[in-house]
Amino acid sequence: MNHLAKPAPMVEAASATDAPRVNPVRIEDAQEVEPATADKASRVEPAAPFNINKDAAVLDEEKNHSMSVKKLRGKTGADFESVVAVLRGAPKKNFLKKILPFLYDERDFVSFGEVKRYVVVKGDCCFVFTENDGIQPLYAIPLSDFVAIQEDPKNPDKHSVTISPVSATLGRGGLATVLLKYSDGSQGYQFTFDTSEDRSVAKRFLDLFNVISTSPQTAPASILSGKAAKNQYEKEKSGRKK
Repeated sequence: MNHLAKPAPMVEAASATDAPRVNPVRIEDAQEVEPATADKASRVEPAAPFNINKDAAVLDEEKNHSMSVKKLRGKTGADFESVVAVLRGAPKKNFLKKILPFLYDERDFVSFGEVKRYVVVKGDCCFVFTENDGIQPLYAIPLSDFVAIQEDPKNPDKHSVTISPVSATLGRGGLATVLLKYSDGSQGYQFTFDTSEDRSVAKRFLDLFNVISTSPQTAPASILSGKAAKNQYEKEKSGRKK
């Protein structure tokens, strides 16, 4: 048997055609244009540095002066000032507390520091600030709309909140709570005072409230806070005993 490969077939010689002729690329000359010009910057006045001590005081006096603690004091002083834990309304009850109050009616707790505010009473209005040098109150409370009741610590109101003392060594005996109730008995506000350094503070607030409730426009205009207020109250108290 013959296993040899067949010889390659004969083919014509390769040929190539000439490349077509094309016109050369022409580049136009760049057009001459007017040179760019910029307007001169307008003159401005130099910036004045902000003096935080001076200018902040101006802002306080011009914009917020009517509501600041300083302005409320004025020349005659406020009717009452104090640090106090303030709560608005009554604590909300969850579903279990509503349907099974005898099992789940535990009192709500909050620390004094969480709700600590600074209150200033002027006339028949109580202004609530975050600090004792505040320039704008968080809100204002018309005291003539409420009835003030001092809470019995041994039998607390069911609508009040238990305030944890300022320090562990203070104990519940160092706090006094005054509740502001609407005429229908619903809870308006809770004021809890720290009496560890001024045992008369809650009593003085109640005394002032009673004056306001009988004659809102004739509340005394004097600062009653700190040691001066405590001394004044003790002096009046000892005078009544005689």
